[in-house]
Amino acid sequence: MSGRQGEKAFTLFELLIGMTILGIVLLAIISGYIGCLTLNEMSRNTTIATEDSRCVLEQMRSLAVTSLTSITSQNWTTWAANNGLNSLSSEQITVTYTDRDLSGDSLDDDPLEVTVTVTWQERMRARGLALSSLITIR
Repeated sequence: MSGRQGEKAFTLFELLIGMTILGIVLLAIISGYIGCLTLNEMSRNTTIATEDSRCVLEQMRSLAVTSLTSITSQNWTTWAANNGLNSLSSEQITVTYTDRDLSGDSLDDDPLEVTVTVTWQERMRARGLALSSLITIR
């Protein structure tokens, strides 16, 4: 009699089952990691877009000293590009003014309702963020 008969070992079938379970667990961990990276990128881009729109609004507030025409006459898309705010992929910043008193002219309102919209491309999809604020003469 050989001494090997009493030894216990894994069979090929047990090894295949163990490797399959290990593969499934590793696949779940890797997919969760990729999901976290995607969420991190989305959060980062949203934070940058929020900061860019906040910078435009703050610049508008600093110009509203004696009149609101300094705000409405400014080309804010050009201002944003010249001040390094276009850091996202295909980022566009647009500024719109809302006619709050329904007079037909949104630029005669005081306070002036301003909406800054930031759009960009993220993973082959268009994303956007809009911030609104009321700005008055200081």
